[in-house]
Amino acid sequence: MADPREHQDAITARIDPSSWDELPIGLFAFDLGGRIINYNDAFIELLGVSVMTGLAFERCTSPQLNFVEASNRVLSGETVRVSGWYHGPERQPRFIRATMSPSVQHDGHITGGVGIIEDATEQRRYEERMEHLSSLDPLTELYNRKKVNDLLAAVAENPSQSSDAAVIMLDIDYFKLVNDTFGHPTGDLVLRAIAQLLRRNIRKTDAIGRWGGEEFLIVAPHSTLSEGVRLADKLRQKVNDEPFGPVPHVTCSFGVSSFDGGKSVEQVLKDADEALYVAKNMGRNQVSSKR
Repeated sequence: MADPREHQDAITARIDPSSWDELPIGLFAFDLGGRIINYNDAFIELLGVSVMTGLAFERCTSPQLNFVEASNRVLSGETVRVSGWYHGPERQPRFIRATMSPSVQHDGHITGGVGIIEDATEQRRYEERMEHLSSLDPLTELYNRKKVNDLLAAVAENPSQSSDAAVIMLDIDYFKLVNDTFGHPTGDLVLRAIAQLLRRNIRKTDAIGRWGGEEFLIVAPHSTLSEGVRLADKLRQKVNDEPFGPVPHVTCSFGVSSFDGGKSVEQVLKDADEALYVAKNMGRNQVSSKR
């Protein structure tokens, strides 16, 4: 049986850490026992670990960045890429990306592993900003239709939410007349003002998006149909009482449905749309619901 010390010597022979500290990325090597045996200054700096307390993957592991699991997979022969937010001791959270690979002898035996880590915090924050912006309607800064569809799908897939989730569809009454009378810039102002009024008057747990044109959709988790109707009527009254610049009076019609009974997203939207149609036929500035 081969001497384990020869395995460690093989890793050390293949990895010359003498110039590692010149590099801005973290470099490290570990043995078959999962012990970190080589590293550079950037590795220590990125993870905020103390050399004095002994370097171990357990000290670098967080719920979002599991180095212990990754190192075990590497020692079984995988090349592993992991990333996640890392909260080092007395450090601001950093988004870390790491790649770890097995260190293999000429005869194919794994002698440990090597890896690199880098600080991708700024890149990740940029990606998150872009993801957020891609989910917004540029005019109203509410969620766009795609994002609202994603939220509806998420509610439908979660029984604990969909069993009591209301959906409110609303439409600005006679909005074409607003555009024709006051011009499209004023129409855009009304759209933005109503969007912000609606957003201010829903719960933090509710989501609102521009469904299209002058239509909006609100997803209200943990709300029964009757609670959705009450919220819709509150919003109807808020819009009815609010002045919108040069437009003396604006109203909205509301259709309310719910996921009660295990309805699909398609059925819930159909019910809300039909309820909205009823509200408009009742004279507009009304709330209607469909169970």
